[in-house]
Amino acid sequence: MMKRCTFFFIIALLFAIIFIPLTRVNASTNTNFTIQKVPAKNEISQDSSFFDLKLAPGQKQTIEMIIRNISNQEITVFNQIFTTFTNANGEIDYTQANNEEYDASLKIKMRDIANVRESQIETVIPAHSQKNVFVDIEVPENAEDGVILGSWHFQQPTNKENNQQQEGMSITSEYAYAVAIKLTVNKEIAEPNLNLLNITTGTNNYRKAFLAQIQNNMPALTTRVEIVGRITRRGSLETLYENTMDSVNFAPNSNFQFPVFLGQDQMRAGEYTFRAKATTNDPKNGFTGKSWEWNMDFTVLPEEALRANTEALNDPVPKKDWATYLREYWWILAICLAVLLVVIILILKRKKDKADKKQDEIDLLLQYIKENKS
Repeated sequence: MMKRCTFFFIIALLFAIIFIPLTRVNASTNTNFTIQKVPAKNEISQDSSFFDLKLAPGQKQTIEMIIRNISNQEITVFNQIFTTFTNANGEIDYTQANNEEYDASLKIKMRDIANVRESQIETVIPAHSQKNVFVDIEVPENAEDGVILGSWHFQQPTNKENNQQQEGMSITSEYAYAVAIKLTVNKEIAEPNLNLLNITTGTNNYRKAFLAQIQNNMPALTTRVEIVGRITRRGSLETLYENTMDSVNFAPNSNFQFPVFLGQDQMRAGEYTFRAKATTNDPKNGFTGKSWEWNMDFTVLPEEALRANTEALNDPVPKKDWATYLREYWWILAICLAVLLVVIILILKRKKDKADKKQDEIDLLLQYIKENKS
């Protein structure tokens, strides 16, 4: 009877899988507004899709964009200035409002010298209309030669009318654009430079990795950088782990963490060496073929290895050897040894007490025999 019920359950399950249609959820890709750049007179390239400006220290510049509302209702568009940085994927990020840790070499941020006019930060545009918005730029007097990079970001805030309700699920649609602003102060620098700052451990996209912090400390875009990195034991040339990134693009005065993944292996405490070579194929004069090589020793502490292993997702459960158990449960061993020591001391004391008592009895007996003989 039980086998027959199981058979019919399996048949019913297969029938449901085959004949019940799957529900596909698609977010809307329609936008309510478009933007159009108004070319500035002093741009390096008038045909550029981004703002390619050349200014001198102390010089001011105003740039302009057109926002068109192509919908049947009034909309509000927020626009603001962002400072670019190099993200964890080795790409220049134009779409983030803030990077919590800008590189120490970045002295002038685009968001500090370029400002959307206050009345236009929230621009209200009637249906099927357009408005012009402006950003005022002022280059500091102490600005050095090179590039300051940022973006002009436009976004329509999410509201209930922009959300779709489908099959009991809420799909949020956000419409955004980012237009790069490249500001060259006087001229671009003659050649690039990259530095290796330090090596840490952690996760990249939830995968365990050694993380090498590589810095572009110059006010220049440094693009098409190939980085080949590997990890060895300190004092050894045998490669334990390696990684290659073919085309890393550095924003001016930025850094990113180059990952060397461990795969299925567990992060282990110990002394290691990071060995790497970076080469740029940036087409600018003085940049193409420029290369850097680094060897840096570093130490992974037990707590750092444990943290990386714990934070990684979809990680296989490691097989623990006796040394791992000893590191994790040393306090239990210490307690056991202390208890054992106390027990041994008590046993020895008890044996000693018994031996002393027996010796006393023997001494009394000998004294009695001696007295009787007398």
